[in-house]
Amino acid sequence: MNQYDLVVIGGGISGLVLASRAGADGLSTLLVEREDRLGGCLRTWQATPDFWLELGAHTAYNSYRAMLEVLAERGALGRLARREKLGYLFLDGDRVQSPLARLRWLELLTHLPLGVGRKQAGKSLAEHYGALFGRGNYARVFSPAFAAVLSQPADAFPAQWLFRRKARMKEAPRKFTWPTGLQGLAEALAGDAPFEVALGTPVDRVARADDGYTLQAGQATVRCRYLGIATEPDVAARLLAEAHPDLAERLRRIPMADIESLAVTVPAGQARLPRLAGLIGVDDDFHSVVSRDPVPHETLRGFTFHFRPGRLDEAGKLARAARVLGVAPEDLLDHRAALNRLPAMRVEHVALAGELDELLRERPLLLAGSYFNGLSIGDCADRAAREAARLRRMRGGA
Repeated sequence: MNQYDLVVIGGGISGLVLASRAGADGLSTLLVEREDRLGGCLRTWQATPDFWLELGAHTAYNSYRAMLEVLAERGALGRLARREKLGYLFLDGDRVQSPLARLRWLELLTHLPLGVGRKQAGKSLAEHYGALFGRGNYARVFSPAFAAVLSQPADAFPAQWLFRRKARMKEAPRKFTWPTGLQGLAEALAGDAPFEVALGTPVDRVARADDGYTLQAGQATVRCRYLGIATEPDVAARLLAEAHPDLAERLRRIPMADIESLAVTVPAGQARLPRLAGLIGVDDDFHSVVSRDPVPHETLRGFTFHFRPGRLDEAGKLARAARVLGVAPEDLLDHRAALNRLPAMRVEHVALAGELDELLRERPLLLAGSYFNGLSIGDCADRAAREAARLRRMRGGA
């Protein structure tokens, strides 16, 4: 039987930061991941030996301090690759528009002075920004833009969780990726790390023991004093159903959204679109198209379409992608598909996150992920760092 101070289930950013912080505090730590790769929603496709595309998250910022601090400990800050500053455009049917062209300025001027200073707490994005900019502007500009950011319908998302002021790490580029794509960044977090990693290791059962937890992972039994779960909330609910049914019941209340992602490559001079960060879909089959243009390549361009689930089969997606890019389907050089899953948060989930924290207060269980204060990479890392600090306090540390 393998014995650890802490076992962390989940090898995305949340799990990597949590395991890093605990390992740095001197705990014997094991990170287990059911897939044969690290990264979670960081999913990079190596389309050619020198050209990659993201099938999950695309961009990181120097406000993601908790993650960057771990990278700094690995001596990896100097390897970050700067992303060029490019803008987003809207695609309404086949018409490309700037955000400013879609604004109704009279409505904006009549609403904005009255909306400044409004509290975000308890308000959805639609409620808060509809009052701030006007409902017409919200419907034309902000609703599709927020859906593009979150890759799912976003009107009911908690306004207080989308934009929060965060301290930036000035040693890092404001917007960055990794030279081999963001999945390489996840691998860098595990390089020379103070914890063990077990890939391709699904956990089948979690049970309480007198001095912590017992985990069954295939034929292996693992015991730990503390347990960290850094998975999607529905997976966490399944894992905790026996050991902590009250937590599992609350985690099951969080719905999940599927995002069907498709990345395509084209010759650099063939796509009709100007160089841009991406497109925001307006009543389209996709929420967004994210471009590889901010990390330019001499001969190739790449675009990742984040489609609404269940609308198009692969042939339909390829046809829509080709039409958006202004090429024939046979002109697409290559493509790769992936299914991503994210929590579909609503205003009521802010209170639910508070309930989870209250239940966790004195338990040797740590929960980290994208369902406590936002969906971004930085939000995941921040939550993991806070849980690591709580573990330190439970153990009597500073």
